[in-house]
Amino acid sequence: MKKNNKNNKNGGGSEKNVTLLLAVCCVIIICVILFVVINGTSTGEIDKDVTVVEEEEEETTVEETTEGTTAEIIDISVEPVELNEELYGYIDTLNTNLRNYFDENYDSGKIITVYGYMYDTDTNLPVETEEIYGGEVPEVLKDVNLLYIKSGDFDYIDNIDSLDIDVDLYDENLSPFTSILTTEGYLISSDQYPGGILSEDDYRTLIMRYNLDHGDIYTPDENSSNYTIIYNLISKEWGDDYTPDIKYMGIDDKYGVAVANVLESPTEFKEFLFMKSGSSWAVRSKELANKDNVKQFVNEKYPDMDLSLLPVYDLSEYNDFKTDLYGYYDSIVELSDLGVTEEDLPAVYCLYSSGFIYYEFAESKRVLGYIDSEGALTFYKIGSVNEAVAAMADLSDNPPVFIIKFS
Repeated sequence: MKKNNKNNKNGGGSEKNVTLLLAVCCVIIICVILFVVINGTSTGEIDKDVTVVEEEEEETTVEETTEGTTAEIIDISVEPVELNEELYGYIDTLNTNLRNYFDENYDSGKIITVYGYMYDTDTNLPVETEEIYGGEVPEVLKDVNLLYIKSGDFDYIDNIDSLDIDVDLYDENLSPFTSILTTEGYLISSDQYPGGILSEDDYRTLIMRYNLDHGDIYTPDENSSNYTIIYNLISKEWGDDYTPDIKYMGIDDKYGVAVANVLESPTEFKEFLFMKSGSSWAVRSKELANKDNVKQFVNEKYPDMDLSLLPVYDLSEYNDFKTDLYGYYDSIVELSDLGVTEEDLPAVYCLYSSGFIYYEFAESKRVLGYIDSEGALTFYKIGSVNEAVAAMADLSDNPPVFIIKFS
């Protein structure tokens, strides 16, 4: 009985061991399967995420390193279209409509060139083909560029005489062109010029004439050589008997713009355009203050100049300058909070425009006057030039900050 019991016990243990072994195997198999599935799925998600991140970083790098270059104009992702009679027909229609658009809008001052593109100053965006073509734009024209360039700039292309390009190389006026990448190269033409086919290198040479990237735009320090040179050029325009007050100066590595009046005659303003040559500067224009549509005027003369160099205000819009406003002296002195006494009179500097009066008295005591929409005049005590600018900005949108005495 004991032997039989022992045998029975061993037999039962074997069955349990087999069952346990099978269970363990099943668990292991399931774990392996789950590991493969989970690991495979996780790996796919990580790889995908990493790819997206790398693509985003690469795109950001390209945007940063190519800002202000022809990469913004020559889109390497554009597929060339077949050069055939149908395309020529569409381009002829587009060129005709583009000329009509140009003629209708030019006098308003809204048309400028930015990197060679035709831009609308009202929107600060490129003019769209849909706006020009009229009706539905053919699919073949979806990647066409609307350009605003000089025919004479084709002369900068190497061996232009050997190319079959029909343009006037002596025409230095900006005019509308179209360009489109075809299987034969860039087809570029206008309603005036049949144009022709340019290689990518030749097209790039042409468009580089309109590259705005001339270094960072900044205001030079008053102790810098650039500031001194430009200030001296401005001084020569008025002569030794006058003291210029620089209202604005912005430069990059090629162009500069400055706005100034003179302390002896504050109502007399001039806006200058300078061009740099080596370490020196030369006056290219001193009449910008009198020009309507000043952006368009500058753009036509110097289409590779970044118009951000111009001040945010247009001096030609202001013709109400007044100075020597003595009539308010009693009120200013009576307002003790302003800190101006009889001994501080008369004003060292006074200028009015567009509802603002700026006074500077002896001991650099400053007062700002503002006439609101109801005609009420309020005076403010001003501690510094920066405080004056801030106060004017609080009282009005785009105020005439150039009335402030900066020097």
